[in-house]
Amino acid sequence: MDKSEKKAPLVDGLLKVQANLDAGLKRGLDFADLFRVLTTTTDRMELLNAANRLFSFVVDSDSVLFPKKFEGSDYYLIFMTRLIELSGLKTNLGLETSVEKDHQILLHTWKETDQKFRFEIQNGAVNYVDQNSKQTIFSLDLKTKKMSFETDTINDTYFLNKVDNDKVLNAEVELFTKFGHILEDTYDFAVDFNMFDTRNNTIYEFEQLGLKTDITDQLFIDSAQNHFTLLNSDGQKGGFLQLNNQVIFSIFQEDSTSDQWAIQITDPEEKYSLFSVFKRYDFLNEWYVRNIQSLKLKMKF
Repeated sequence: MDKSEKKAPLVDGLLKVQANLDAGLKRGLDFADLFRVLTTTTDRMELLNAANRLFSFVVDSDSVLFPKKFEGSDYYLIFMTRLIELSGLKTNLGLETSVEKDHQILLHTWKETDQKFRFEIQNGAVNYVDQNSKQTIFSLDLKTKKMSFETDTINDTYFLNKVDNDKVLNAEVELFTKFGHILEDTYDFAVDFNMFDTRNNTIYEFEQLGLKTDITDQLFIDSAQNHFTLLNSDGQKGGFLQLNNQVIFSIFQEDSTSDQWAIQITDPEEKYSLFSVFKRYDFLNEWYVRNIQSLKLKMKF
């Protein structure tokens, strides 16, 4: 047998190693190209596509390992940061990088506070989480194009616990809801703004079916004590308040079969959300807090 033929298996093995190295390095270059698009493109569709691809991109191979990688959820944070930047919004957000084991971690900071936020993968969902309270502000899915604000976090943060700085929290709500509107307008996302939605056609449904009469009785009494009258609705159970600035606050039985109840806010310029109405009128805020379990809003998805 020829000596070259005896060496062939060894050479073949080395060539296979070389091929695996080349493939691993090419995967690294493909990753770098996508990351460059995510961090530099001004094309909004390219931005979304790059974030989606990087989220599930596995850069390591058996032959080539890349240290200090980002986690998949961090590409969501880069996407959010870039989209806000491209939209020209002024914010108090900052970026912070830290290292945990073999990963780099990206966080949002908020100027002049100790607040930090990051996207985390929890039970298959990608959630934007306040790192101090560990509560989810909103969930985001770039693939299915959905965003949803979390009811429990809204209740805990803005109603049940003492707010240290109203100005900061209001600025955060404004930014995060603007981000949601950008997703709607730019990419046709479905966004559940929860009680932050100002559109007149928004129906804020309660999570629980049915509504005890003493809850509306309380509202009638509280309203009268604050010089407002809860008027009966025509053609359905419930009533409405005529507030200042032509704002109408309605609470009503939306569906008699299921006994689904809801609240609706309407005003001529669509400036007011349920949240802003609660915060503008102390008696409504206090009524909501007293009955928060019964009045808890249903999340759409």
